[in-house]
Amino acid sequence: MYRFALALILSTQAAAALAAGACTITGTAFDAGGRPMRDAVVRLTDLHTGHAAFIAADANASFVFADLPSNSFRLDVLSPPTIVTGTKIPTRSILGMSDNFACSGQATRQDVRAQIY
Repeated sequence: MYRFALALILSTQAAAALAAGACTITGTAFDAGGRPMRDAVVRLTDLHTGHAAFIAADANASFVFADLPSNSFRLDVLSPPTIVTGTKIPTRSILGMSDNFACSGQATRQDVRAQIY
């Protein structure tokens, strides 16, 4: 009986520790003029591992990346895909990017804005 209670307590603490380490990043994609970019493609890059995740912003230009490890990240807003002449390869270009930022076990808000080059 004691072993079961101890195992239950330890597993609850482990689950709480994992949940505390999870990070959520929310934000809004804006164009260069400051207007929300509906349906924009946003890329989140984990600067520690180099892995990238993609999401489309909703009708309000909002996006959410959830259940992430605590790490340093960067957001990019990408152009719609285009077809390279003579090939079937869709390509995208980076319209803008956020500064590098850290997310450590809590909700982090980070907007990304397209830039004029």
